[in-house]
Amino acid sequence: MALVDRYLQAVKFWLPRNQKDDIIAELSEDLRSQIEEKETELGHPLTDAEIEPILKSCGSPMAVAGRFLPQQSLIGPALFPIYRVIIRSLILYFLLPWLLLWMGIAIFSPDYRADHPGMALFATLEPWWLACTWSLFINTLIFALLDRSQSYSQRINDWNPRALPPVRDPNRVSRGSTIFELTIVVATLAVWVQLDVFHRVFHFFGLTVTLSYRWPEFFWGLVALSLAGIVVSGLNLAKARWTRLSASLRLALDCGSSGLSYWLFRANLLQSLSGNDIPSTEAARFVSFLNQWMARSAIWVLVVGAIIVFFDIRRLRRVDPGV
Repeated sequence: MALVDRYLQAVKFWLPRNQKDDIIAELSEDLRSQIEEKETELGHPLTDAEIEPILKSCGSPMAVAGRFLPQQSLIGPALFPIYRVIIRSLILYFLLPWLLLWMGIAIFSPDYRADHPGMALFATLEPWWLACTWSLFINTLIFALLDRSQSYSQRINDWNPRALPPVRDPNRVSRGSTIFELTIVVATLAVWVQLDVFHRVFHFFGLTVTLSYRWPEFFWGLVALSLAGIVVSGLNLAKARWTRLSASLRLALDCGSSGLSYWLFRANLLQSLSGNDIPSTEAARFVSFLNQWMARSAIWVLVVGAIIVFFDIRRLRRVDPGV
């Protein structure tokens, strides 16, 4: 039944989030019923070659998913699932981050507001509006033309069940990525200790950089989190699956890392800067600028941290409670 599971996974990808489980349960029951009838007729369990015609008679995964979606007058059910995925990705990964970045600059940068007073501030969004309009229009036009193309309709129905991707286990952990992560953490810790990074005063290229008195606290906090991260990587190497323990530890680590990074950005990290060729006034101005920039950027540390924690919570909820 591995081929059926791969088919159901492919269909599930194109379905709306709030309907996935119900539709897949219904489709799974129907397919397995057909397979059981065929097995009764032939008197033996079906092979993949014998299951293939049953799956092909149902239609390609995109076409099947399209039957459960609202009928579109401009883009038909065969193409609407992939159109919806592309538009959603365009909004979530391009248009929305662009808008959030503009909002962050507009809210936290007085200089930007001063350069664009009043309605001129909203006029700076014109490139974003143009990107929205043209990207949505062009994608819709392309899919509408494809939907009316007979050759494409033939290709979308000419598919091979054996070419479906294998069933993905969302709780599986790649040992390769775990080893890579472990190597980076250990190497970074070794370099930091070798360079005495826990000190506050550094001399390089004729410059003397003095960090805040809070820097050692941050450094040792980061070392503690890194060591805990090594433990999590060790658990993932021992059992290449997320468990309640490893997923909970990863959530706690990411929460701690986000909080520690936010604290660092707000702590006026750079205390002083001096050098033979740098006037003291210029050095003081740079120190002030860097600390102010970090303080204003702290909100984005929380935003990124919140996104990471969100996916950590999703992973934790997905893990089998008995594991």
